[in-house]
Amino acid sequence: MCRNSRNLPAGCVVHCVNRGNDKRLLFERAVEYENFLHLVAWAKARCPVRMVAYCIMGNHWHFVIWVESEWDVSAFLHLLTTTHASRWRKRTATVGCGHVYQGRFKSSQVFTERYYYNLLKYVEQNPLRANLVRSCKDWRWSSLAERTGTLSDRFLLDPGPLTLLPDWGAHIDEALPRATVERIRKSLTRY
Repeated sequence: MCRNSRNLPAGCVVHCVNRGNDKRLLFERAVEYENFLHLVAWAKARCPVRMVAYCIMGNHWHFVIWVESEWDVSAFLHLLTTTHASRWRKRTATVGCGHVYQGRFKSSQVFTERYYYNLLKYVEQNPLRANLVRSCKDWRWSSLAERTGTLSDRFLLDPGPLTLLPDWGAHIDEALPRATVERIRKSLTRY
């Protein structure tokens, strides 16, 4: 059966997510997170995308991308996930044992300013909602660490279509309303 093509037109902002098959862990040790982020930089150099936000969690990842041309996102994520899956299988000595990712990435388009800001906050709050940190700033594998200067050696972020508040990092730990979180999660179940 054919898959529907993604309609991600130039100029839109898109939230992309994928997770390990059967919710298995993709990253367990700090070096695995770091290696994946190096792989993101490598893929971004070959298939340029404008990365607005990201968060890498143990069994999944989030990217918010500002689309420059129609096939940017698919090309970037194809290169990233196929390379990562191949390396993951070699590292875990499970070559030939099935899918690493649960399927093709899920995506949803951003249509309003309010949703854009809520989405960036949602993505960067992931480790806090998962009770992995006391403050979002403590999670090394997200755009917030890069955005606030906690990690000055990472350069994955690009300017977004909207300017963030100058004190963005100061308010990131304030919880989003439950309805907003559910709306963002539900938007990803459609694709």
